[in-house]
Amino acid sequence: MNLYEQLLVARERLEGIGAHDDSMDLVEKLLRKAEPARNDKTNIVQVQVVRHMLRMPEVIDNYNIYNDLQELLSEKEEFEISAREDAAPAAYVDTERHPRPKSFYKAKKAQEKKKGQG
Repeated sequence: MNLYEQLLVARERLEGIGAHDDSMDLVEKLLRKAEPARNDKTNIVQVQVVRHMLRMPEVIDNYNIYNDLQELLSEKEEFEISAREDAAPAAYVDTERHPRPKSFYKAKKAQEKKKGQG
């Protein structure tokens, strides 16, 4: 997603967490600035956009905006952590490799012998 689309997503997420009006005003201002890049093909990550916003002078001077953006970052991190946990195998699943028993190889050899003769 390009910058404009990422800002739209950020605005929706800020609305979802009940962000302060100052935060919403900042995002609207950035959306107006990013309007010319609406159809840009450059991909930008959401975390990159939020981190860039955190370094803006308007954000540094306003605790409400800063806290809202930090909330967005922590929300994103929680989502990534839960996704990683979901992707990991359960603790009770045996993921170790074990050698096959001798009987497996005997049966395989007998089966191959049968195919060779039949």
